[in-house]
Amino acid sequence: GNRIRVEIAAHTAGICHSDGRYSRGKITSRRTQLMPSFEMTAAEEQQYGNSLNVWQALRLLQTWHPLVAYGQRFVQETDPYKKALIVAEASEWVASKTDATLDDQAVKLLADLLRTKEGENLVRWCLLQVEAIR
Repeated sequence: GNRIRVEIAAHTAGICHSDGRYSRGKITSRRTQLMPSFEMTAAEEQQYGNSLNVWQALRLLQTWHPLVAYGQRFVQETDPYKKALIVAEASEWVASKTDATLDDQAVKLLADLLRTKEGENLVRWCLLQVEAIR
């Protein structure tokens, strides 16, 4: 079927939880849970293709590894404003990979705004509004 059994054994110095919390210390719990399969369906293979050899796949990973690094920094950061700055940096990097210049300019302007004291105040105010709604 589309579900596989996955046994999870986390023996790490730290773990990121689904709610964004990051715990330090050794996690030794073991559990078994069902997870959806991430294999492509026949229709997805037809639409997206599945023709990369291992070297092409490694090249693709090498090209896009900075995005993975941004994701790692985002997960490790606890301050919401600093997370917003990481997202801004990642957005600038992704925008630079396109042929269009409009997205580069728009993302740079927004990122520059976020880096100011007013931008920080705006982000923190928005977070307070969201927290108040919860």
